[in-house]
Amino acid sequence: MSEPSHEPGLQFKLLREVHRAARIGTWEAKADNALLWSDETLELFGLARSEFRGTIDQFYSLIHVDDVERVKLVADFHDTGMSEFKSEYRIVRSDGEVRHIRQTAIVLRDAEGLPTGFSGVVQDVTEQVETEAKLRQAQKMELIGQLSGGVAHDFNNILAAIMGASELLQYERAYDDDLVDSIIQATKRGAELTKRLLAFARKQPLRTERFDVTQLIEQAAPLYDRLTGQDVRLELDLPEGTWTIEADPAPLEEALLNLVVNAFDALSGAGTIRISCANLEAAEPGSDGPEFVEISVTDTGHGMSTETRLKATEPFFTTKPVGKGSGLGLSMVEGYVRQSDGFLRLYSQLGRGTQVSMLLPRSKTQGPIAELGETGPRSGAGQTVLVIDDNADLAQLLVRQLSNLNYRATSVANAAAAIELTKREGGFDLVLADVLLSDGERGPDIAAQLMALYPKTKTVFMTGYSSPAEHLPDEMGEEFTVLRKPTAVDELAKALQSAKGL
Repeated sequence: MSEPSHEPGLQFKLLREVHRAARIGTWEAKADNALLWSDETLELFGLARSEFRGTIDQFYSLIHVDDVERVKLVADFHDTGMSEFKSEYRIVRSDGEVRHIRQTAIVLRDAEGLPTGFSGVVQDVTEQVETEAKLRQAQKMELIGQLSGGVAHDFNNILAAIMGASELLQYERAYDDDLVDSIIQATKRGAELTKRLLAFARKQPLRTERFDVTQLIEQAAPLYDRLTGQDVRLELDLPEGTWTIEADPAPLEEALLNLVVNAFDALSGAGTIRISCANLEAAEPGSDGPEFVEISVTDTGHGMSTETRLKATEPFFTTKPVGKGSGLGLSMVEGYVRQSDGFLRLYSQLGRGTQVSMLLPRSKTQGPIAELGETGPRSGAGQTVLVIDDNADLAQLLVRQLSNLNYRATSVANAAAAIELTKREGGFDLVLADVLLSDGERGPDIAAQLMALYPKTKTVFMTGYSSPAEHLPDEMGEEFTVLRKPTAVDELAKALQSAKGL
C-alpha cells in the first residue's frame, strides 16, 4: 500500500471536501466590520461570491428576525474576556428557505491580549434539528396516549361507581347511607384525579404564602404514624433555623403524604421512614443566587432499578399491583414542585432505599408567617348569600348546602338577574359567583358591579377551569378566594368564613 501524500495542496483540497460533505464552512470577522467567508459558508447561506459584500452587517441581515439580537449578544461576549463561544440560530436564504445553523467561534487577540475579531466554523444542522423535533413530537404523542388511556380507565371506574349507586337509590326509592357514601367517595376520587393531572401539567391554581415547613411537617406527623403502623419507625429531622418557604401549603401537604405512602409501600411492612429539612445556600456565598429549602422523604426499602428510577415521574407509571396505585403520585409531586419554581431530586438504588427531595424556594419576604392548621367556625349565622351560576342543577345544590350551613341563599344565572335581585333585596352579605358564565359573562365583573352598589358585600369565586387567575381582574386575582369545582362542604364553609370585600 502506498504512503498517503503529504503534499500541502492535496491536504487542503481533502479538508475542503470534508467540510463540503459535512456542510461545514469557515469564517473570520474583523473589528472593522469586515467579514471573510469560505466557499462552503457562502453555499450554506445561499449566496454567490458576487453577492457577498464582506460585512458583518450583511451577515446579521441573513439571520432570522427572532434570532438576530441573541446572535449579536453572543458576538459581544469577547468584551467579557471569553475566549470562545457557541450558538445556534436560523437563517433565511434568498429563496425563502429557513435553515438551522450551529456556530463555534474563538476570539482573536493581539500581542497585548486585546480582541481584534473572531474566527470560527458554521454547520448546517437543519436535518438534525428537524429529526429531534419529530422525536420530541413522537414522545409527546406517546405520553398523551398513555395519559389519555390512564385517565379514561380511572374515570370510567369512578363514573361506574357513581352511576351504579345513583341508579340503586333511584330504583329502591329509599335513603341508604352506604350508597350515598360510595357516591361521595367516588366523586372525591374524581376530584383528586383531576387535581393530580393539573399538578402534573403544572396548571393547578396555587395560592402562595410564607410559612414554616417544619411546623407543617410536625402537625402532619401523627397522621403519618397512623398510616405506617407499629413496625415502621418514623424519624423527623427538622433543624431549628430552617428557612421559611414561599409556596402553597395545601398541595405540599398532599405531596408529602404521597411520598410517605410510597415510602411505606417500599418497606414491605417494616423499616424506617425519615422526613428531613435542610437549607441549601446559593452557589456563591453572599450572591443573590437562588436559595432553597430541601424537604426529603427517605426510606430503607427495596429501592429502584435505574430503569424504574428514570420512569418514576412519568404519569401512570407504577410498579404497584393493579388497583393499588394510579401512577400519578410522583408526577403530581414533580408538577407541584416545578410550578412552585422548585426542583425534584430522586435518589434510589436496589437494596439501599430511596430518597425523594423537594427543593422549594426560600421566602425572600419579611411579612407575617401564615398560621397553619387554623380552625374556625364552619357554619353561618343567618347571613344572606347570592349564588351566581348558570348551571341550574349546581346552583340548586349550592343553595341547599348553604341552607344546611345556616345561610339564607338565593341563586341567579346572569348579571341582569343578579343586579335586579340585589337592588330589590337591599344587598347581600355574601356573593358566591362562578368565574365564567354563559354568553361571555364573568362572575368577577358582576361581583364588582354589586360591590359598587353595596361596598360591604363579601365575595368568593368558583371555577372548573385549571387556571382561574387568568380570568380574574388583576386587583382580584390574589386577594379573593377561588374554589375549584367540585367543592366539598367544609371547603365551602371555610371560604365563606374568610370571604373578603373590596
